[in-house]
Amino acid sequence: MNNIKFSVKISERDLYRFNLFHTYRSSQGILSVVLFVLLIAVWIMRFPVLSPIYRLFYPLIAVIFLLYIPMSLKLRVKNQMMQDVFQHPLTYELIETGIKVSSPASEEPAELPWEYIYKIATWKEYLLVYSNRVNAYIVPKEEIKDVYPQAIDYIKNHVEDYKLQIK
Repeated sequence: MNNIKFSVKISERDLYRFNLFHTYRSSQGILSVVLFVLLIAVWIMRFPVLSPIYRLFYPLIAVIFLLYIPMSLKLRVKNQMMQDVFQHPLTYELIETGIKVSSPASEEPAELPWEYIYKIATWKEYLLVYSNRVNAYIVPKEEIKDVYPQAIDYIKNHVEDYKLQIK
């Protein structure tokens, strides 16, 4: 099977969506939503007996719980996008031994051997190649639409089925 090569440029939107997706699937994200709901529920049930300051305090704290994660992620992603690696397109090459990733920002290409891939998944308009439980190479499907079917076939021939979550 021939090697497959493609380049992608990750946008701030791509990185933000990926981070948001992972955060709200973690205990921190779930807890923030649960606390928001609980605070609003207590506020509604106790509203008649709350002093005026607490009538303001409960929804204010609830909104802070709800908005803290997206706002902090937005700031973190803005800082990440300033890193050299995000200033240039990443070039991926699917080869017999793994996935070779190169960038003009680094001298040597990195190689992720097939057996060290944690999982490969699709989510919305992304192909995600996980090197561990949290970190993934984000590949927008739209940017590789010319080679996407061949890339998926190549991956399926090199990665164990239990590591694939491709729809």
